[in-house]
Parts: sequence; C-alpha cells; structure tokens
Amino acid sequence: MTSFDADSQHAPMSGLDEYLVHNHPHPVRVMWTSDPKAYERVWFAAHNQTGDLLIACGLAFYPNLDTAEAFAIVNRSGRHTTVRAHRRLGNDRMSLQAGPLSLTVVRPFQEWRLVLDDNDYGISFDISWFDTTRAVYRNLGAGSVLGGVPFAGVAGYDGLGTVEGWVRVDGEQHPLDRDHWLGSRDHHWGTRDGVGGRANWSGWQHAVSGAFVRFPEWALWVDHLLRDLDDPKPGSSVARRIRHRLRFEPDIHMVAGGELEVEMPRGEKRVIRFDRIGNQTAYLRCGMYGGPNGGTPDGDIWQGQFVGDGVVSGETYDTNDPEVRSAICGADQHHMRFEYDGTVTHGIYEVYDPLAFEVASQGRQGLSILP
Repeated sequence: MTSFDADSQHAPMSGLDEYLVHNHPHPVRVMWTSDPKAYERVWFAAHNQTGDLLIACGLAFYPNLDTAEAFAIVNRSGRHTTVRAHRRLGNDRMSLQAGPLSLTVVRPFQEWRLVLDDNDYGISFDISWFDTTRAVYRNLGAGSVLGGVPFAGVAGYDGLGTVEGWVRVDGEQHPLDRDHWLGSRDHHWGTRDGVGGRANWSGWQHAVSGAFVRFPEWALWVDHLLRDLDDPKPGSSVARRIRHRLRFEPDIHMVAGGELEVEMPRGEKRVIRFDRIGNQTAYLRCGMYGGPNGGTPDGDIWQGQFVGDGVVSGETYDTNDPEVRSAICGADQHHMRFEYDGTVTHGIYEVYDPLAFEVASQGRQGLSILP
C-alpha cells in the first residue's frame, strides 16, 4: 500500500484526500474561489481516561492568503500550554509541517503520526494515531447545517480513534497507550468565517458544536453517527435532532456538564449524560479560533492571519484559576466523562463559552439549562 491508497469502504475518497490539497474543480495550485476565507484544516485531540492529560493539535492552509499555521495544546492537570507556528504556504501543499509540528499520513484513514519537536515552551510529543471509526465524506454545501451551524460551503470527514506514544511536559515524559487513550479528529475544507482576521468575521457564532464520543455499540461526532472500521453496514448515518441540556459554572458560566437527547434516524431517543473532568479543556482561542471573544487571548491573532514566516510563539496558563478560564475561553473543547445506559466512557464536548450560557438561558439553538 502506498500513502495514496485507501480501502474501498471510504469511497469515493482516495488516500490523497487525507492531504490538504482540495480545490475542485481546479488544479491543486489554483483555488476554486478567490475568497480569502478559503481554508483546509486537519485537527486531532487525544485524552486519557483519568482526566489529567489532554492534547490537541491542528494544521491549516489558506491558499489565497499564502499562509500556513499549526498549533499544539497540552493541558496537564490545568497547566495549559500552547505552541503556535506560522509560515508562508508557497506551492507545496503536500508538506504537512509548520515550525516544530509535523504530521505524517502513515496509512490513509487508519494511521497518522503527530510530532511536536522540542521548543521553547516545554511541551513535545510523538504520537501514533489510529482510527477506530470509518471516515465518511460529507459535502456540507450552501444551506447545510452541522450541529446547528449553517455553512456557506464546507466538505470533509471526521472520526474517532486511539493513540500511543509519549508526551513530554517540562522534562517529564508520559506514556500513551491504546488501552487508556482515546481521541477525535476531523478534516474539512471550504470557506470559514473569520479567516484572515477580525475584519472577515460576520459577527455570528454558533454556541455549541456537540460531543465527540464513542460507546461500544455506537459513536457520535456532533450529529454524525459513525460506524467502526470494517463494520458490515456501509457508510454512516445522521441523527434527526439533538437537544442539549447544560449545566454551567455559577460565576463564569462555562459549561460544566449536562445531557444530550439524541433522536436517532428511526425516531428512537437516547440520552447521554456528561460531566467535565477538572479543568481539562483545550482553549482553542489559543490555537487562533476567533469569534465573539476575539482571537488569541494575547495578541488577537485569528486563523489565516499572517504574522511572519517561520514565527513560533506560545504561552502557558493556569486554568485552575477561574479568572484565567474566563479570560481565555471561547471555542473550548472540554474533556468529559460520558455515560449512556450504564456504560461510561470519555470524550470531548465542544462549545463556545460563555455564549452557550446566554443561548441556553434563552432556549435557542436546541440548548436549555438543566434544572
């Protein structure tokens, strides 16, 4: 198998679809649109099941802005460290690297390698990622909605998996093994609000994306009902509707837990209950996910914004301090303990804090406050 081959269960995608090269119907170096907000991104998150170590990283290309960027976040018991890297994109869109972060497709839709080399910010890792669910292509064209979010035009796929390897925090190395580590990933391309800076943001923000979680018999990625690799049933399916009933921290109004009511394709309703584990959250504003709270907490950098070629930056926050959490929150990925029908597992719940509290208080976007 070459790095461009893929199993037929992922049709119509080929292994090349794992790379950040999508431009239909044009050649790789000619974008299908002149919109500066055109982007393509891969994102990974991994966490243990004891709630003391959370990792997130991503790589994104913005061809019309000639920029590439990457970020890596490690939250060790509330010590939240980010490394960011920026470079000119140039013509080579097969190079999945920026600064100290490099990604490698080992086996398409089955295995990646994620490496964060030593840097000035005290975190590094070497992680092998293994898909456990089947990647299924979805074209979220104009007018489509994902998790309550309207899209002007986005396509891609998502999935859940396990990891092994190691992560190092301030010289202390922590092993990762597939029996105790879970994760989620996605790969999307199209146009994204806010790319290039605050001036390119419409002013609208969805409050909740949803859960990325896998139970023994089923898996949920926002509204996408995923199937395991090699499941005899083809493809995947989509939930009819999801209602979010949420609990919040009393003073800063960040999500602390709640329950999801998932209406399955045939009308069956399943209720998932979840609780945040400590202060184990990946604060994606630190990874340049802009929105109502701004771009990066220090510097207001947004996705796709050019800050220099070969620039690496980062910082560490103590997210056990509620004032710090309140200052850096926004697009947040909370490590949650999930329970369904007596089965307990762990996953991610993605939300925009504290906007989710405001929307839930008003009973909008399928959100409410759990009594």
